[in-house]
Amino acid sequence: MELYNKGYDKNGEPVYAEEYTTEELAAQLYASQEWADFTAKFAWPNDYNKDLFDLVIDEKLGPNPELADYQRLFKNVIAAAGVVTVKGKRYEFEIAPEPEVIVEPEVPTDRNGRPLTPAQIAWSEYRIFSESNSVEVCRQRAKTDAGYGSFFRKQYERQTGEVGDAVNNLNQRQQVSAPPAEELVTWAAEYHRTPTEKLRQLKRFDTNPYGAADWNRKFEACVSAGLI
Repeated sequence: MELYNKGYDKNGEPVYAEEYTTEELAAQLYASQEWADFTAKFAWPNDYNKDLFDLVIDEKLGPNPELADYQRLFKNVIAAAGVVTVKGKRYEFEIAPEPEVIVEPEVPTDRNGRPLTPAQIAWSEYRIFSESNSVEVCRQRAKTDAGYGSFFRKQYERQTGEVGDAVNNLNQRQQVSAPPAEELVTWAAEYHRTPTEKLRQLKRFDTNPYGAADWNRKFEACVSAGLI
């Protein structure tokens, strides 16, 4: 670093300033807050912005600019939202792209806020599926999905007290124990008189643990008979 005469004051006395090498000035510039603000707002490094940057520096600062000149220029460019005029033409620095926000998948929790285990999550999905689909649909899934098949058998055993292959047993029960036509008509009439919310409760295993299997069997029979 050396001193150089940058001019004279009002009394005619010479005014000296520190003269930095290009490397020293660049190091100070890159460490400044103004440079951090500039590169945070505008895309950098960016070929278009680099070329525009050089044009702006040449026209606005001229030869031998000082650090304060750069800092003042950066503040003005930021305040103008990147819009500059060079040789009578309007240009605009390209804005830095917004960083991509990665949203972590939400982990289900129990009522106490503890994360559910994979087994608990699967069990919850099985329960919702069973409540939202007919017995026949559930039975078909149980044939091909081992995890759901285990759930389905356990629910069957809880509902009926029978131990065995729930997939086959339910099919046999539907064939052997299908209610007579007159009983179906009566059951269907009662179905149409029952409020929707009550129907949901009768269908679900958690709200009707001892009757849901029979209720769903009769429902499927009425659907097949065209009564519902």
